This record gives sequence, C-alpha cells and structure tokens, in this order.
Amino acid sequence: MQFKIRHRNTPLIEITPLIDVVFLLLLFFMVTTQFTTAPGLQIALPEIKPGATVTTTAKINISVTSAGDIYVAGNPVAARNLKQVLTKAAPDLASTIIILTADKDVPHGKIVSMMDTLRALGIKKMVIAARWKAEERKR
Repeated sequence: MQFKIRHRNTPLIEITPLIDVVFLLLLFFMVTTQFTTAPGLQIALPEIKPGATVTTTAKINISVTSAGDIYVAGNPVAARNLKQVLTKAAPDLASTIIILTADKDVPHGKIVSMMDTLRALGIKKMVIAARWKAEERKR
C-alpha cells in the first residue's frame, strides 16, 4: 500500500497589516499627547482676560516663587547674579524674549525692580505670564 505524502504549508505571518496598525497607534498617541513644559515650581499665576499670544524662538523663562526665590530656566539664581546668568544664557539679549513667571503673592516692588534690571541689560521684549480666568476659558 502506498500512502500519499502530505506536505504541510508553513503558516505565513503577514507583517504589512501589523506595521500599519502600529503606525496608526503611534500617530494617534503623538496627536493626542500634550506637548507642554510643566515647571516644577509651585507658582500661582494671576488671572487675565484673553489677549495676543507671543511666538518667537529665543525665550528665557524667569520664575519668582512666593518666597521670593528666582529661577532662570529652572535653575536657582541669586538676585545679584541675575545679570551674569542672563548674559551667559543669551548673548543677544536685545532680540530675546523674557517670560517673567511670578507668583501672585510676590510683592509688586520685587517684580518692578527685576524688570528694571532687565531693561538695564538692554532687554526690550518682556512678557508677564498669567493664566486665563475660569469664565473666559469656557468660550
């Protein structure tokens, strides 16, 4: 008796649909992710009404906590060393935008003296950070 020899076909895994699904998942997560920088400092910003937004490439963030501590780009800085740190951070201060993020409990005089120091360095573009009022955000 002669038996037929069966040849089993090896299963093939199609990788093209798998790559398509992985690409779509990657695209979905990239689009839904928020790309914001969250500072590690606890600063309660004052509230404002919506206005114009500022966009540029040369930015330096200066933060002032409620205790009066100054941070430049997240690094603590003494007030007397602010000029040296800023000139090292941006050689062309005239075209650099300074984003001043101060806690709402910081005395007004401290912010004004800091702005005066920044103006003396030749900085012409300053922005004071604030957050939207709750009722304005719902629009």
